[in-house]
Amino acid sequence: MKVFDVRDISTGVDAALAVVENPKHRHVLKNYRRHALLEVSGLWQDILIPTMTVEHPVYRLTERGRTTVLDGMDEVRGLYSDIVGRGVNVFGALEEEVAVSDYGIFIEAAFAQVVRGTDPALAGEGVDPDGTYQVSHRFAATWPYRDGRLVGEFVYDDTGSWRVDEVPRSALLSPAEAREALAPYLAQSPLSEIEEGLRLFQDR
Repeated sequence: MKVFDVRDISTGVDAALAVVENPKHRHVLKNYRRHALLEVSGLWQDILIPTMTVEHPVYRLTERGRTTVLDGMDEVRGLYSDIVGRGVNVFGALEEEVAVSDYGIFIEAAFAQVVRGTDPALAGEGVDPDGTYQVSHRFAATWPYRDGRLVGEFVYDDTGSWRVDEVPRSALLSPAEAREALAPYLAQSPLSEIEEGLRLFQDR
């Protein structure tokens, strides 16, 4: 079983960037890469700036048969603020396939989060409160883009794939530790690169 390592969260998109040549598609991939690193680093405000995201994003997030719709910037801001405020923003792909087209990003991934045995996500699982566990599942998602900016996230959960596995205590990182670990990767995706890429969509 693979154990989540926060330093691997850009592996899927980096693999796509290694082979995609279309300049507009590369820009979308770079936007996605920066978005993921900012989110897990807890720097969510930098995702929702006009350079990265449209003024009225829409998210449809399906998890275990329940769909949450976030319609507009205020609701999307509320989601990120809540996740980071509760300190549950350290998560990501164990493995991920990323494809890009004129529509945007398509993702198929195994997603994981490492939590303490007392975490509410483990309610009813019969785990040791003193233990450390990895909660994982598969999902597919589409991220539409318009003129180089994110329009939304549509996430479709594979309900039957959820599993809980005990993992070493060392696999558990705090949000501060995750941010520190991701700082070098985020430095490889500067905002200036995103700003420059937007010119491809403005000069039509």
